[in-house]
Amino acid sequence: MKVRITLVLAALALTAMAPASAFSPEEIRKILLHGPWPPPLRADPGNRVSGRPAAIELGERLFFEPRLSGTGSVLCASCHVPFRGFQDARPRAFGLEQAERNTPSLLNVRFNRRFGWDGARDSLWAQSIRPLLEPREMRATPAHVAAVVRKNYSSEYAAVFGRFPASDEEILVDVGKALAAFQESLVTGRTPFDDFRDALERGDDAAAAGYPLAAQRGLRIFVGKGNCSGCHSGPQFTSGGVADSGVRFRVPGLRNVARTAPYMHDGSLPTLRDVVGFHSELNEQEVVEVVTFLESLTAE
Repeated sequence: MKVRITLVLAALALTAMAPASAFSPEEIRKILLHGPWPPPLRADPGNRVSGRPAAIELGERLFFEPRLSGTGSVLCASCHVPFRGFQDARPRAFGLEQAERNTPSLLNVRFNRRFGWDGARDSLWAQSIRPLLEPREMRATPAHVAAVVRKNYSSEYAAVFGRFPASDEEILVDVGKALAAFQESLVTGRTPFDDFRDALERGDDAAAAGYPLAAQRGLRIFVGKGNCSGCHSGPQFTSGGVADSGVRFRVPGLRNVARTAPYMHDGSLPTLRDVVGFHSELNEQEVVEVVTFLESLTAE
């Protein structure tokens, strides 16, 4: 009897830890496209202070500076809260007034090709300026931002950019570039999925077997039946493109997505199960498995 029980338990253990060979060559090819992570960290050629430590430090200080707002009461971190994955857990952003869209996470934002929910800006520094001037968010003006920086950050500014330029608009652009330099530093770490993906690439069945079976089944659906990777492709799990379903929205990345509820550009779906169900015709068990896979994209 003990021998029989032992054999049953061993069989269950093998079932729960599927080897890399359980995936077809085509599935493995698609899975490998979601890595490696992290990608190479290259400086932004459109931002001359990208990657400079002094610029990152200045940008971080400005990110937490409420005096940049027109009322002196709102800061970038009011909506992009660090301990919430640099978003705010609200359905829609709220600065000085409620906005129309959900606050996107800033994690891994450096890898985006387009910025803002509508993808209207092609640089992170240009996007960083927009909330400063938006009336419902921070309601500042170029003159106000320049005055705050001249009065409170003259030495830090000089260390990064040199002398103050003549125009307020040029100082505003430099503030955007410092903020962008800080945001470029917000890169998430490796995840259980990354370890599995790299094990597949090496052909290391023993290492791959540590990835939960439910996550493996969800991953198979993600790259196969669900066709989720059609939009959520590459190492960041986004095509980087802009979709239009009546409202233009940039396809978001999925890394750390389990920690950035609520979802959709308008924050209308509270859970990942809601999102997967909304975008697919999967049955309940398949939805659960895809969610388990998405949860494995969380960096500890």
